[in-house]
Formats: sequence, structure tokens, C-alpha cells
Amino acid sequence: MGDLFGVIASVGVVASLLVSAWQTRELTRQTTINNGIAGATARYNGLERLHYVETFIAAEPELHAYFYGGVELPADGIERWRVVNLLRMLADTVDYGLMVNELNPEIRSSDGWRDYALLLRASSPAFVHVVNEHPEWWVELSAHWAANPGADG
Repeated sequence: MGDLFGVIASVGVVASLLVSAWQTRELTRQTTINNGIAGATARYNGLERLHYVETFIAAEPELHAYFYGGVELPADGIERWRVVNLLRMLADTVDYGLMVNELNPEIRSSDGWRDYALLLRASSPAFVHVVNEHPEWWVELSAHWAANPGADG
């Protein structure tokens, strides 16, 4: 009789371990799916931010040169204020993109934000000036530039 209870207990333990293994596998699968969704959502949010800033540039095409045409900041006045504020918004966006890219394993391999940050450094002295004025505001962006001193997009 004792052997029968021992066999029943052993079967129960084995069944419990099999169910636990199945649950672990399902949890791993669900975590992978959730990470993928979180990565896609973060990428979408970053692109939405970028598109928002780009709408200001599209509305006033003369601003394009400050972002991608190698033009320095305007000397003073309303134009300087407007360009500096848009550059700060763009720096926030790029910093966010770099941060999210590094945090999420599903998109970590994407070089889009890294390449874009280097492109901006190469094509926009105005952007570089604004970021270098307060590098502590854009920690990820400043760190990325420091880690890639000779690389430009």
C-alpha cells in the first residue's frame, strides 16, 4: 500500500513539473510577444515625435537649412528663437529615440536613431550648438556623439 502511494505521489510530482515547464514556456512566449509590441509602440511614438517636429519645418521650408543644410543659427531675433525651440524639440525626439532603442531588446539592433543622430551632427551646426549648450538635457544623444567622435551619418 505504501508503494502505491509512493507511485501516485511520484506521478503527481512529475505531472506538476510538466505543467510548470509548459507554463514557463508559455510565459516566455508571451514575454517575447509583449516585448515586440512594446518595441513597435516605442518606435511608433518616436516617429510620431519626429514627424511632429518635421511638420513645422515643412510649413516653413526656409527652416530646412538649419536642420539639414549646414546653416548656423540666426544671429538674433524671432527667427533664432523659433529655430532654437525647434532644435530643442528635435533633440528631445532624438534623445528619446536613442533611449528607447537601447532599452528594448526587440529594437536594439536597429541603427535608425543612431544614424540619424550622426547625420544631424554632420548636417546641422545649429543642432550641434543647441545640444552642446546643455548636454545634460540630452544624455543619450550626447553620449552617442561622444562614443562616435569621427562618425557622421
